[in-house]
Amino acid sequence: MNVRLGINTCFAVKRWPRPADWARVVHDDLGLDLVELSLDLLEGFETDEGRRRVAAENQAALDEAGLTAVGTFTGLNGYSHNLLLHPDPGARAAALRWYEAVVDLTAELGLAGTGGHVGAMSAPDWRDPATRAERWADLKSSLATLSARARRAGLEYFLIENLVPVREPATMAQVADLLTAGDEEHVPIGACIDLGHMCVAGTTGPERDPYAWLTRFGAELFEVQLQQSDADGDHHWAFTPERNRQGRIDAGRVLDTLAATGVEDVTLILEMIPGWEESDDQLRADLATSADYWRTAIDGRGMAAKAGR
Repeated sequence: MNVRLGINTCFAVKRWPRPADWARVVHDDLGLDLVELSLDLLEGFETDEGRRRVAAENQAALDEAGLTAVGTFTGLNGYSHNLLLHPDPGARAAALRWYEAVVDLTAELGLAGTGGHVGAMSAPDWRDPATRAERWADLKSSLATLSARARRAGLEYFLIENLVPVREPATMAQVADLLTAGDEEHVPIGACIDLGHMCVAGTTGPERDPYAWLTRFGAELFEVQLQQSDADGDHHWAFTPERNRQGRIDAGRVLDTLAATGVEDVTLILEMIPGWEESDDQLRADLATSADYWRTAIDGRGMAAKAGR
């Protein structure tokens, strides 16, 4: 199994908003060469001129620091909205237009894919079986539109992330129902599994087991997002010794579980979301410790992807 390790730039929100600044943190402090670009830091790309500016600024920073970006991904801004599952049809249409702009920006950056949080049903819509089914059908239709636009734009995939409220794609069955193999006109819709999201209210058994999720989706995984967490919450903790004692995500067990599925290539993305009260210096130290923790486990198993993979 070949493993690529990177980090989502969400850690830099409000701290290092300029691409050149977060790029130096990733390269100099963490020793990583792979990033996933958080859409929270890609502002003003809804126009052609803005898209070109944002792409140029980020590509220049990546080149200067010797980094590679694997794709773009929704952040807390997008996650605060209902997006493609909004109860209002006008709002759903606006969300589709926003996601189309995201696809275009990702293509302008020359990256392979995008995705993340695609939508959340309102509580009333979820409680009504007929409306729930209608919203879910709307979502699948919108995803087909986006996967077709992604194909035309030259992307390789669109990602669906498992999330925490059951009103979003949060269970194995919900996520699996949205995945597609792709064809000549559509890119594949692939799975991004976040290992801290197995705390969905009302679920039991394998649904609450991050390793069961890796086993279930191993062959279909495009990406795994890494955060330290326990069974009670979506904490996005760093992988420090203290948090590792509290949490249930063990690097070695994650890698061994993935290897057992037969998957050949895996991209692991650290997704640390620090508290606003945490000092900048402490955050940099925690991020570096997290990168070292995973790098040690990957290197110890001889799984680090060779250059060019």
